[in-house]
Amino acid sequence: MEFIKKVFNKTTQGPFWVMYDNDCPFCCKMTYFFKKLDYFDKIQWVKKDFEGDFPKEALSKIDSTIVVYDPSKHEVFYHSEAVFKIISCLPLGLFFVGGLKIPGVLKVCDFYYKRISKNRHYICSKRKK
Repeated sequence: MEFIKKVFNKTTQGPFWVMYDNDCPFCCKMTYFFKKLDYFDKIQWVKKDFEGDFPKEALSKIDSTIVVYDPSKHEVFYHSEAVFKIISCLPLGLFFVGGLKIPGVLKVCDFYYKRISKNRHYICSKRKK
């Protein structure tokens, strides 16, 4: 069993810091979902009022998108690319992210991500009724 854990741990990316809008019910639900799948604790979840070492340019975008920060490379990712970075930290996540290498797929995913992001408060208010 330990061998399988090592193999899965080697086939995932990370660690990453993920800043999310903790005032948004949709964002909190998605964060909870991904936390349950993060078996290797590769993701540090950071609320938007975090006052630690996080890139300043990323802080200004948190109200409109999720932000993934790679502290080892000092890179910041937004929109669907950020979501795919989160998925790549999960066991077998790299298999799902492999399709991003196809030209145009990331642009299509960004289009849908932005539509959901704009309507996230509306989506959660409709589900409660």
